[in-house]
Amino acid sequence: MEVGLEEEYNSYQMRLRLYYLGVFLFLHWIVVLLHSGFLLATCDPVDSIYLDVVFYVIAAVIITGLMYINLMKEMVQRHSWIMYVTSVVAVLILVAVDILNNVYHYHKHDWITGSFYDTHVILLIYMFLPIPNILTPLALGIVVSSIYVIYYYNYVASKYKFEMSNKKNANKVVADISHQFCLNVLGIFFRVMREILVRSSFLDRHQFVMEDIWLRNARAQEKVFLHSILPPQISQPIQNEIRNRIALAEKHRNVQFVSIGERIMSIQSHPDVTILYADIVNYTHLTTTLSVKTLVTLLHNLYARFDKAASHFTVQRIKFLGDCYYCVAGLINPDPDHAKWCVELGLCMIEQIHEVRASQKVDINIRVGVHSGGLFAGVLGATKLQYDIWGTDVVIANRLEATGVPGHIHTSERTLQLIEDHTYTVLPGTVAAKMILIS
Repeated sequence: MEVGLEEEYNSYQMRLRLYYLGVFLFLHWIVVLLHSGFLLATCDPVDSIYLDVVFYVIAAVIITGLMYINLMKEMVQRHSWIMYVTSVVAVLILVAVDILNNVYHYHKHDWITGSFYDTHVILLIYMFLPIPNILTPLALGIVVSSIYVIYYYNYVASKYKFEMSNKKNANKVVADISHQFCLNVLGIFFRVMREILVRSSFLDRHQFVMEDIWLRNARAQEKVFLHSILPPQISQPIQNEIRNRIALAEKHRNVQFVSIGERIMSIQSHPDVTILYADIVNYTHLTTTLSVKTLVTLLHNLYARFDKAASHFTVQRIKFLGDCYYCVAGLINPDPDHAKWCVELGLCMIEQIHEVRASQKVDINIRVGVHSGGLFAGVLGATKLQYDIWGTDVVIANRLEATGVPGHIHTSERTLQLIEDHTYTVLPGTVAAKMILIS
């Protein structure tokens, strides 16, 4: 079993035992009241039965009090011997009252009566008592059966004037022994089968619950992973479509379905966003001077820093291609400060790359281009889905990055106009950018 599962199973068994105990107390009181009422209604003279009824009721009250102790779950869990002691004492009280009442009537009124609670007690031992293992109920059942067999032997001997040599009378004793033996075998069988079924159902239920938890966690991880690649408004329709196609495929296994790309048009327009393009300067030189492992580790560390900063400034990273990293602010959720967050992200990226250059001792820098406007965003491809952005403003942001100065942010006038009361130092644009505008 898993770690801690056995403790959970023991706790589950404890709850079941308490439930069985409650059922027993309810049924026992019904049996006692019905038996007492039957005695009062059928016996004559009635006065001779009052003592029996009083003893049966007092015994039921004492047994209820003893069994109630087991309902104190925390105390019983600390002292498991309470279950054994209370169960044994309750059984012995019930057996004693049952037999002693008959002995009293034999000596008082010369009545020879059989036992009433023998079957009731044996079934009680195996089915309802809160005893954890099988050996104690088995030993208790054998003791109780022996007591009843001895009583029955004396009962038959008394009734038939001790003529036990008579084959008919001897058969009565053999029949009673067989009855008690079969009751114990039935009780053991019931107890063992119940243990197997309870354990099996508990494990099945536990597995179901754990699989449900694992499925929920897997779906949550899937959602987080998917949203890290695609924005929610794009990924959710695709995810729903995939699940619908899987469900339809399970119902109609021989039917061919069209591809996702033919079913979904995942293109959306975003008229008010800010695009940031960043390009690592001197990347080509690094590919020739650094080993592949060192270069990949360097880029991984750098892009991880960029992703963390982008998440901090609520900017959606689109993708990175080699030395190019681009992202968009205001894409997932409209934000009036999208221009400001992109500029802040650009400054953070410059700071990050300076830290990497100092710590790794490599000649590396970054150019950043930022432009505000509109774009189209969506998914391309029918099998391998690829999220990307398009539009004139996307091209402008790319050109601003390409014509920028390493270690600076090359912004458009539109972006600066969107940032109110900024404290940035603004320098004139580069000659290369002006030449592109002229051409």
